[in-house]
Amino acid sequence: MSHTWVGILAAIVGLGVMVFVHEWGHFVAARLCGVRVDVFSLGYGNRVFGWKRGPTDYRVSVFPLGGYVKMAGDNPAEERTGDPDEFLAKSRWRRLVIILAGPFMNFVLAFVLLWGLYNVGVPVPAYTRQPVQVAGVIPKSPAEEAGIKAGDRIVAIGGTKVANWDDALSVPSILPGRQVSIDVERGSSTVALKEMVPQDLADGFSILGCPRQRVQIDSVTPADPAGKAGLKPGDELVSLDGEPLANRDILMAMITQSGGKPVRIGLKRGAQELKVSMTPIYADPGDGHGKRWVIGASFGPGETIRESYPFFQAARQSWRKNLGIGKDILSVLVGLFSGRVSIKDLAGPVGIVRVSVQAAKLGFAEYIIFMAFLSVNLGILNLLPIPILDGGHVLMLAIEGTLRRDLSLVVKERFVTVGLVFLLAIFGFVIVHDIVVLLPPH
Repeated sequence: MSHTWVGILAAIVGLGVMVFVHEWGHFVAARLCGVRVDVFSLGYGNRVFGWKRGPTDYRVSVFPLGGYVKMAGDNPAEERTGDPDEFLAKSRWRRLVIILAGPFMNFVLAFVLLWGLYNVGVPVPAYTRQPVQVAGVIPKSPAEEAGIKAGDRIVAIGGTKVANWDDALSVPSILPGRQVSIDVERGSSTVALKEMVPQDLADGFSILGCPRQRVQIDSVTPADPAGKAGLKPGDELVSLDGEPLANRDILMAMITQSGGKPVRIGLKRGAQELKVSMTPIYADPGDGHGKRWVIGASFGPGETIRESYPFFQAARQSWRKNLGIGKDILSVLVGLFSGRVSIKDLAGPVGIVRVSVQAAKLGFAEYIIFMAFLSVNLGILNLLPIPILDGGHVLMLAIEGTLRRDLSLVVKERFVTVGLVFLLAIFGFVIVHDIVVLLPPH
């Protein structure tokens, strides 16, 4: 089975599990709060088969992607029977618990996934455990402008000492739009540098320089420049236009900045040393960063080492990783409302499948990390105070609690309609943009 189909299947299974776990959270909380659940379905659409236990119809439906819970009396537009086990008959705090249980279970799922992964063992880039020795600097990057050079060893960032690349890339003082101090050892002296972190910070390498990594081709597209020039998986690229390549980020930056002019690449193939020429094309390589000048080759993750943690340390690592994921997602949301992040940077179903394909190529561990990211993403997005989402229901409960009375049915219907239109508009825009970036350039 090709990586593409593996990625599509992985995306469907992963999203299905996340939505199912989310709904299962609502289901368990509803039962614990004494609410009757009429239907608990795996999938959507018409009922295929199932069984009834107590008042609940446990069913499998036609489209087994996720699921849903139908609680008694959860629709204010329907006629109420007055039964005490209806959702709207319960106190506001009980309804709040039921609503929050869905996102909470998404956070639990992400935590458990990464807990197990860190306990079993996860591959990490070898450079992350090495001293912060700069092998090269991305051209025209903030690091180059600040004066960081190949051969420098970074010893402190923002006053915080760093022992390895993992420390350096996670220093909290590297914040978009802020100045940061960087102390480097250069020869026998220590040099103090000041660097302005750009608002659109993409990664730490543009700020600190790059570690040494082999630039080895993982795959090529035959119809693109790399394929036409005869590059093959396993080739190690060592130079571009005579400049040594210490890192794949440097290579990709140089190609992006080529402006479409022909480039000459030096490579190693076994014992052979070859030079080939090619002309980059302007296209979207499918990595979520949009269209730019590319050669149509993807690169391996570089040398990795496998790290596993004892049971409780693995839990601590999972907690830290999930906090980092949550912080990144919240940063994007804040950026959307402040205008620092464009809605075009969001990914819809097509984009999720595309990233799933990449995760499938990199292996099981990367897929689990991506699924954890999606689960945290689903949990946080559901808590946004937008009508129709769980956060919208929380907002409505808060308003009713403040007013000490229920809102009218007309107000609730308009509240939900506005939220539905808003979400459909965003969803439609993101899907169209996902498709547009896949189209060939004119």
